[in-house]
Amino acid sequence: MNFPSKIYHWYTLSFILAFSFLWPSCTTTNQFKTLKLDEAAVHQIDSICIANLQNEHYPGLAISVISGDQTQWSRGYGYANKELKQAVNPSAHLFRIGSISKTVTAAALGRLMDKNQVGLDVPIGHYMPDLPSDKKEITLRQLGGHLAGIRHYKGIEFLSNIRYESVDEAMEVFIHDELLYPPGTEYTYSTHGWTVVSAVMEEAADKSILEIIEDEVSEPLRLGDLKGDHVDSIHFNRVEFYEFQDGKGFESPDVDLSNKWSGGGLLCSAEDLARFGFALADPGYIEATSLEEITKSQMLPDKSKTNYGIGVRSGKDDNEKRWFGHSGGSIGGTSMLLIYPDENLVIVTLVNLSGAKMNDLAWKIADVFREANKK
Repeated sequence: MNFPSKIYHWYTLSFILAFSFLWPSCTTTNQFKTLKLDEAAVHQIDSICIANLQNEHYPGLAISVISGDQTQWSRGYGYANKELKQAVNPSAHLFRIGSISKTVTAAALGRLMDKNQVGLDVPIGHYMPDLPSDKKEITLRQLGGHLAGIRHYKGIEFLSNIRYESVDEAMEVFIHDELLYPPGTEYTYSTHGWTVVSAVMEEAADKSILEIIEDEVSEPLRLGDLKGDHVDSIHFNRVEFYEFQDGKGFESPDVDLSNKWSGGGLLCSAEDLARFGFALADPGYIEATSLEEITKSQMLPDKSKTNYGIGVRSGKDDNEKRWFGHSGGSIGGTSMLLIYPDENLVIVTLVNLSGAKMNDLAWKIADVFREANKK
């Protein structure tokens, strides 16, 4: 894989700038309050985050946590832009959230379900009659749960720098390829499958997928930082994106994410992404029946669980606490959205580095907050 040769001196990661930020109430549905943590808990989180920052060569890291009754704690570490020595601001800097975009799109899909505009088990040929014949009987449930047989990236598709003017144009890359297996019989992760999900949603709502996400997610939840990542998004407060290979750090190659808005093409700040997660923690923003369909694990024919619903992973942690959420990996970004619905606990971690080793960072932070809440 060839990347630009410009190298940055990563030893500056030892100089850590940590910030806590307040946020304007005009960007949230609820009046979130600043969560006061004791010094021991803050020191614990700082120690975990700074160790990851230094040992795993993160340029920058943004953390945001919502715990309990609409309280939020956020902190930035390292740099949004190393060259400019610009410190990370978790309330303002936009990171690539990668496959957490699937969870955002699933929320928009849930809203369309609430309006009876789409059905999870209706063959997608009903919405898109011009699909290849072997794709017409696939359902949104299968697509959303990676059970449709649509392939994932191949070759250099993950590094695509091609501008696609529509979802239909982006689908031409893969839609005529043979299915990997009969739909519903196996699990194979596929971001391309989520491009098909977005095409169905566009047909059902008669608007583009980015308009749907704005109308069904960004606007009702007042998430001003949730946006599609355009190549020319220089007017957004984006972080710089980085790679680390063979002991050297450098800027990420340019990519165009118009081939995967719904599955991996969104930007967001840590604080707005945590507020999004909080909205999913309880029914209300999405009706209970739709939320259940999105978050519950799907099943294979042998009755084994996939631990994946529709754009949402789920399971239990080492403490047997129920969680759902998603990780994300993109060029210049590694992310995690972790939601504990029974505890109203949401943890977001965003790093501006490709393939960053997270070392269960979100889960470790969750443990610190649980202990702090016991006091």
